[in-house]
Amino acid sequence: MRGRTNIVAIVLGLAVMLCATGPVLANPLPHEPGGKYLVNEVVDASVGLHFREYSLVQNGVIDYRTARQLLFSGYDEFKNIVIESKEFPLFYWFDENHDGQFEMWVDRRVEGCSCDIVRYQSVARAR
Repeated sequence: MRGRTNIVAIVLGLAVMLCATGPVLANPLPHEPGGKYLVNEVVDASVGLHFREYSLVQNGVIDYRTARQLLFSGYDEFKNIVIESKEFPLFYWFDENHDGQFEMWVDRRVEGCSCDIVRYQSVARAR
């Protein structure tokens, strides 16, 4: 009887912990697509970002964007721009409904872990 009581207590404890943490929501932001989805790249040295634009449905319409922080930008001997940027994006934009309305996401740690990527909320919106 005592063993059964312990098991019931453990199950109840786990149930309370799961309920207290709330539902686990899937991150609706897809992973950054590969090169075959890449439509355009822009380097903006004035803001220190390297933008990449993708078409997830491969119809040429941009529905996913990223922006990486620039570590270095310059020109080679042929006047081509040469850059070095962070491995993972700082900002993501995703047009889930393909209607031109992008939702912005941020990875403040810039480590590429989907657990750290959250919807961007401006200070004005947070109030």
